[in-house]
Amino acid sequence: MNVLLKYFLSIIIILFGVLIDIGKAPDKNQAIPAPYQKPAIAKEIMMDVPLINQMDAPRLYNGCEVTSLAMLLQFWGIQVSKNELAEKIPRVPLKYSDGKNGNPNTGFVGNMEDGPGLGVYHGPVFELAQPYLPANLKVTDLTNHPFDTIIEKLNEGLPVWVITTSNFSPVPTIQSWTTPQGSVEITYNMHSAVITGYDHKNIYLNNPYGIKNQQVNKANFLKSWQQMGSQAIVVEPVKK
Repeated sequence: MNVLLKYFLSIIIILFGVLIDIGKAPDKNQAIPAPYQKPAIAKEIMMDVPLINQMDAPRLYNGCEVTSLAMLLQFWGIQVSKNELAEKIPRVPLKYSDGKNGNPNTGFVGNMEDGPGLGVYHGPVFELAQPYLPANLKVTDLTNHPFDTIIEKLNEGLPVWVITTSNFSPVPTIQSWTTPQGSVEITYNMHSAVITGYDHKNIYLNNPYGIKNQQVNKANFLKSWQQMGSQAIVVEPVKK
């Protein structure tokens, strides 16, 4: 092969390689997916949610969950009382004749008004809220979502119903109950409240024991909320 032919073949090979590289190059007009970013943390979010005391007559000694739901609904102008909600929520016995316990995922366990009683988890409360909502509102169950989702809702001006503990910190009293539907983890220290805001270090909530915008440590609250199964419910506008 003469020198001139070798020269031309080399040029062809080089040009072929350049064309391949150009084909592999990304299209400058092609959209590049944005990396995931956590929701922005505002300096402070605070909402004016109506406060209802579960101990106000007629009292609901164990009725923190329906009282907190009443606060959430009244925030949206839905005038319903804690006692009306207490009458409508399903109920199950604290203990059945076969020795099994009631399941808070099925209904309120025990006596809500005077005790003894336990409480109710997110499922029955979610179902209870739905008939009260007009067509432009919906209830969303955020249970098992990351806490970032709660922050996003608060940033949108939406208070959030939650299950936590009575001291808003982790408790050593978690126990396992045998119910007709299977094993369920509970504590008599369970409590429900409505998150009304947050800042860098704290969560603010309406405590149905009669405390408006109570300040609690965010880190401790997060642990207690997760300990109780990360249960949360929000009422929000229906997106068109």
